[in-house]
Amino acid sequence: MSPRTLIGLCSLVVVVLSMTVALGPLEGIPHITDEIAYTLQSRLLAAGLRVGPPGDDPALMSIPFWVVQPQTTSPFPVGWPLLLSIGERLGVPWLVNPLLAGLLPPLCWLLAREWTEEPIARLSAVIMALSPGVWILAASRMSHTSVLVALLLAAVVVSRGRDGLPAWAAAGLALAYVTLARPFDGVVLGGALIGLALWRAPSRRAWGLLVGAAGLGVLGTLADNLALTGDPLRFAMTAYLDDIARPGCNRLGFGPDVGCHATLGSLGHTPLKALQLAADSAVRLDRLLLGIPGGLLLVAAGAWRLRRWEPLAIIGLVVVGYGLYWSPGQALGARFWHPAYPALAVLLAAGLYPLTQRLSPLVVLAVTLAGGTMVASDLSDRLWCVDGRLVAALEAEGFTEGVVFLQGSGVREMRWSSLSIDRFRCTPLLEAGDGFMAQDPLGGGLRFRHALPDAESTENYLSIHHPGSPAILVTHDIEADERTLIPVPPQHPPEP
Repeated sequence: MSPRTLIGLCSLVVVVLSMTVALGPLEGIPHITDEIAYTLQSRLLAAGLRVGPPGDDPALMSIPFWVVQPQTTSPFPVGWPLLLSIGERLGVPWLVNPLLAGLLPPLCWLLAREWTEEPIARLSAVIMALSPGVWILAASRMSHTSVLVALLLAAVVVSRGRDGLPAWAAAGLALAYVTLARPFDGVVLGGALIGLALWRAPSRRAWGLLVGAAGLGVLGTLADNLALTGDPLRFAMTAYLDDIARPGCNRLGFGPDVGCHATLGSLGHTPLKALQLAADSAVRLDRLLLGIPGGLLLVAAGAWRLRRWEPLAIIGLVVVGYGLYWSPGQALGARFWHPAYPALAVLLAAGLYPLTQRLSPLVVLAVTLAGGTMVASDLSDRLWCVDGRLVAALEAEGFTEGVVFLQGSGVREMRWSSLSIDRFRCTPLLEAGDGFMAQDPLGGGLRFRHALPDAESTENYLSIHHPGSPAILVTHDIEADERTLIPVPPQHPPEP
């Protein structure tokens, strides 16, 4: 098989794997609270709006990472929702990440060819196609896959150092996207690539195109901050967490007041906590590289065999950089370390390559797919407490438009062992995500609200905000996982 045929097959495989998980276990819907906020924001952007109308009652519309007063918007950076909005416009938002994932094997192959011999470069592309850590995130609506594609594109151009000016402009635009989608990655990894390009660019003009195009992302981020917070240097997420937690809690670094909620049993972020969180991430990453434990050992063996500084520098930047961030980022594996995946894939290929000389590559393929299957089996278990059963129940009742009041009680313990999450509590707020993810932020269709405490206040709310609208109350015993749908009579404003 020719190298290009193999790489093309790898692209097809990762697209199919990602699509299968996205439409199968993940039901084609957002699950993680971040995904829900990204999805709602992408619906606004698909309608041509950065912000939507204010919510009628903020308390009834409270979900993580979604702001409804003084305007409706997500505090996340705008880059990824903007890209996701293309899928919303076409009616296939679940397809955006799988298609992007198809670019990872060829880009990884091109980068690896600059660092090592051709057989190892091809094997690194195979790993990018088969690694569960790649296609699980690509099956989600998280931003990490798109950022990885953009960083890889820029890294390929900078590492090669010999492409024409259009390639350098494209690399700069890729870095601009990274800054718009995940500004921290744009500063740390994008900045490192721009610095490396000082030595690798074939001309000053090429370097200038890279920097100029990348600068568009900085300008866009500053403009977005200004529009949302009134301060170009103040991020909307900072303002959001200052409001719901405490001022300054989301900043980078160490201290007793760093961190917006307790991690590892206490508030504050320390170097020791950073090491503990890094160890937790390493355990999750080790399992997700090949679907079975031992991937990082092969990475270490590959680093010793390859002896290139570039992949080690990428891994170091990612690990040390995110060591300054207080959040454990448990959802969907070691997602904060996702930008290091190409370097890990090359080192893993270098460590695995001697084994492929003794064993058939089909054995490696079988082991990786078997491990991936075990990881994927966890995803069907109500990931992050959200699934499509609520919307399906409403459709079965013929309720497709109107106000849906959600009343949850109790909690339920969940676990996703393959993702290294052995205890997670499904609460009424998180369970409400399977309603809010179906909402149109501009109004119309199903409008989900947290339930009011009694019938009188419910009737008053409907008569004021949604007169004449059909309504239904969904009571959810979360521990037993049982729902009851109770029709609520339409209300009208009182006669003058």
